[in-house]
Amino acid sequence: MPAAVVAFAFGSPNTLRSNRAIAEMASAMAAALGLPVYAVLDVCLLRQGVEVHLTAENYPERVPTLREARGAVAWALERRIDLFWLCAATPHVVRCRRDLAYAIRERDAAIAVKIAPDAGLHPDDFWFCPDSTQLDTRISACGDCGRLF
Repeated sequence: MPAAVVAFAFGSPNTLRSNRAIAEMASAMAAALGLPVYAVLDVCLLRQGVEVHLTAENYPERVPTLREARGAVAWALERRIDLFWLCAATPHVVRCRRDLAYAIRERDAAIAVKIAPDAGLHPDDFWFCPDSTQLDTRISACGDCGRLF
């Protein structure tokens, strides 16, 4: 089963604690399993030898999760990839999974999505960084409302 890692940023820039953690999660999984990674510039992979494909973007303009998901699916279809390992911040996993599922349905693709085991490694408040340039990733909303971002 050809697989790949898809890493979604949580905030901007790539120096945020959240994006460094996502980059490490994606890098470790890709290196351990010998998988390529599809990501955005704000997820700067840390390990040598990891094959990385970046979504088209006008940095530093924000890349919506659905646009990244669509790019990942198009890229996967070209490479006959049929499994995505999703690497994302805990409060962002639901949205990323939803957008990947939507993009997969749009293309009538047969791609399964699994959540990386380390995606739940940190508590929700770890992921929100006051120095993010994106307001919705600076502070956690009340309760489960933060899972909307």
